[in-house]
Amino acid sequence: MYLKSSKKKYLQELFSKSANIEYWESIYSRRDFAGFILQRRMYQALSWLGNLNLSKDSRVLDVGCGPGVMVKEIAGKGHRVFGMDYSYNMIQKAEARCNVHKRLNLVFLQGDIESLPFKESVFDVILCLGVVSYLKSEQKALQEMSRVLKSGGTLILSILNRTSLTKWLDPSAFVRRKINKILDNKVVKSYFIPSLRNSLRIAGFTELDYAAVQYGPFTIFGWTIFPSRLNINITNFIEKFSRIPFVKSLGNMCVFKLRKKVRPCSLTGEGSPEADSIPASAAIL
Repeated sequence: MYLKSSKKKYLQELFSKSANIEYWESIYSRRDFAGFILQRRMYQALSWLGNLNLSKDSRVLDVGCGPGVMVKEIAGKGHRVFGMDYSYNMIQKAEARCNVHKRLNLVFLQGDIESLPFKESVFDVILCLGVVSYLKSEQKALQEMSRVLKSGGTLILSILNRTSLTKWLDPSAFVRRKINKILDNKVVKSYFIPSLRNSLRIAGFTELDYAAVQYGPFTIFGWTIFPSRLNINITNFIEKFSRIPFVKSLGNMCVFKLRKKVRPCSLTGEGSPEADSIPASAAIL
């Protein structure tokens, strides 16, 4: 199911506002709980990416790149990086952030995750951090990312967990989610992990690993009950036991490391980097 045009318009307007762009640009350097969590998510993704032993000419796509914090880090390692976002204003901010480094092999373009502007089997790695939580359904986006990812390629995906510890401790969260669903409010979506894993299998992905990067903030009727520093300490403490599957399953934000299933090689060869595999608007710099 495609994202409704009304919601697409809403999201485009939401992430084009100056205040929101500044928020996403600043959050990776903030010392509050929200900044701490997104920094942990970024470091987890970068750690997995670094362990892939990619060649310098490997192609990496960041879907929903925002103001370009992640792509700048990845391009700095010498990879060929493409940053895509639905918001043109975000793309402009990302270009301004990264263009001071002329040596980076980096391209930005505006695009829709449910209709990616690339041919099949182009990328070695795709990063999709937080994006699917804004979609009405994740299936089309997963299929599109599988389509443009090379056989055996890696997808790093983050989602919000519907059955996290914070939601069990604050039952009003379930009530609010039901009300918002009935009212069709434009809210961020959380996922029941077994259902998400089924969607990933349908799209052709095999799970390699997953990590919980957030436990908290803890709330009562939606109100945060601990200051940022204490929430950070709680997350750090619980993470010491995150090797236990049950504990990991209670994380509020989860990051998955996935591999696209390897297909038998065709006579023509899959995923050859044809000159026209990348659209003209995304020519490598």
